[in-house]
Amino acid sequence: MTEPKPKPPSKLGAEKLTPEEQKRRFIEGAREAGASEDEADFDEALKRIAKPSRGAPKL
Repeated sequence: MTEPKPKPPSKLGAEKLTPEEQKRRFIEGAREAGASEDEADFDEALKRIAKPSRGAPKL
């Protein structure tokens, strides 16, 4: 019996990842970048970079 051919790389040459591996790599990269999992930290960062629209209610 012959072995199945390996799948060719994608157009960009990147290997295909399972959803679990994508999630693991994303979390790892976010931690290395200093991202926080705290919702309050996210809200504070969002206030610094996002401008509220004129009709948006204040929180």
